[in-house]
Amino acid sequence: MNKEKAKEIFERYNPTSDIVRCPRGRANIRKLLDSYARAAVNLYGIISRDDFVNIFNEQNEDKTNIEEIYILLLPLVLKNGRYGFYKEYIVHHLFFDDFKQAENLLEHQADKPRYVPEKNEFLKYVDKDYEDNDHWWNVISFMLNVFGFSDNITTAYREIRTYMTYSAGIRELGTILEKYDIVFDSENQLQQFLDLIMHAKNNTRIWLNNGLTPSELHEISSKQNKNIIEFPKSDRTKIGRNDPCPCGSGKKFKKCCAIFEDIKTAQLSPDECRLFYGIWLDLISYVNERKSVVSGKIKPEYPNTISNMKVHKVREVLWSEPELIDEYIRETELPQEKIEILKLWRRNHKKGMFIILEYLPEYAVAIGSNEQGEDRLYGIKGLSNSVANTLRRELPVQIETVLLPFNGKIIYDSFMNSMSLGFGEGARKLFREIYDNAIKHGIIERLDI
Repeated sequence: MNKEKAKEIFERYNPTSDIVRCPRGRANIRKLLDSYARAAVNLYGIISRDDFVNIFNEQNEDKTNIEEIYILLLPLVLKNGRYGFYKEYIVHHLFFDDFKQAENLLEHQADKPRYVPEKNEFLKYVDKDYEDNDHWWNVISFMLNVFGFSDNITTAYREIRTYMTYSAGIRELGTILEKYDIVFDSENQLQQFLDLIMHAKNNTRIWLNNGLTPSELHEISSKQNKNIIEFPKSDRTKIGRNDPCPCGSGKKFKKCCAIFEDIKTAQLSPDECRLFYGIWLDLISYVNERKSVVSGKIKPEYPNTISNMKVHKVREVLWSEPELIDEYIRETELPQEKIEILKLWRRNHKKGMFIILEYLPEYAVAIGSNEQGEDRLYGIKGLSNSVANTLRRELPVQIETVLLPFNGKIIYDSFMNSMSLGFGEGARKLFREIYDNAIKHGIIERLDI
C-alpha cells in the first residue's frame, strides 16, 4: 500500500473535522480511555470498538460507549499518533502505513479467545516494552554470559527475538546464528540456549493470539478438543546399494532411501510429471514474456534445453507477484483442468523455509508453519524423483522452496534449495519435540482443502 493511499484511509476514519471540545466533566475519563487504548493496541495490535468498550466498562465504574470513545479519543489520535481508528476498530500506529496488514491480523485472530487481565495488569501494557515475565531477559543474559557484551551479540539477540516471536518456529534460527558467527562451545551449551529460546517463545504474548501466549492458547485448544480424535539438485554421484545412505540413517542405501526410488510412490507418476512441467513451464514462459526477466525465449516444449538459472530468475518474479497467474489465466486459452490447477497454485502456494525430518514411502515429511503460525508436518512428493533422491543430504535438512497443491498432493515448484547448515544433538532433540507435538495433528498431505 503506497503512502498516499494509506494517508487517505487514515484521514477518512480520523478526520480533523470531527474534533469537538471535550464534553464537560469527561476529561478524566478521556485520560483513562487513552491509557486503555494505548494498552489495548500494545497487547492486541487491533481491537474492535465494541470489545474495547466492553473491557473498559467491566473494569470501571464510570461507563462509556462507542460514540463517546470516538469523540474523546480522536483529538489524542491526531495529537499523539499512538493509535487510530480504522473502520469499527482501534489499531496500533504500525498499521498506519498499510491497513491491509490490520485486516490480515484480524484473520489470524479470528475465533481465538482474548487475553484480558485485571485492570492494574491491563494498564501496565501502556508501556510498549512491558512484559509479564523474565524469559527473554534470561535469553539475552545467557548470551552475554557466554559471549560477552558486543553490538554483534545484542543485534543478533534482537533479530532472534523478533523472528522467534512472530514466526512459526525455529527454522531460521540456525541461519541467524551463522549470520552473526555465533558458535556454542558444546552441545550442552547449545541445548541450554534452545531451552531458553523455546521457553521464551512459548510464553510471549503476541498479537496473532489476541494477547495469549502460545502455551496458553495450546492449553485452551487442548481442553476444547479433548473429545476430538486426531489422526495421527544436489550431488548426483552414483551411490552403491551397499553404501551408507546419504540421509544419515546409518542404514545401507538399499535398505533405506533406495526403497523410495524402487517403488516410486514418493514422487509423481510419469503422466503427472509431464502435466506439471507442461503447466509450470508454460506459466514461466508467460511471466518472462510479460516481465522481460531474462533474454531469449523460454521454450516449454523443450524443458531439457532450458537453463535452470533462467527459470529460477523468472520463478522469483512470479512468487513476488503471484497475481501474474490470474493474468495468465485471463489472457490464455487453457483447458479447464489446467485452469483449476493454476487457481489452486495462486491461492494455496506456500513459500518459505522448511526442515525435512524423515522420509516415508509416500513422501518426505517436513515441518513448517500453517496460517496461524503453528508448527505442522507436510508430506511432500517429489517430481521425477523422490525428495530423498533429489537432496541426498543427511537429515534433518533445511530447505527453501515453494509448496504447491497438485492433484490432491503436495509437490514443490521444481526448485528446492538445501541449506548448508548442520544440526547438533541439541537441535535434533528440539526437532523431535516439535515433531511429537505436530504429529498430533497428523501429516498434511494436500493444500487444496
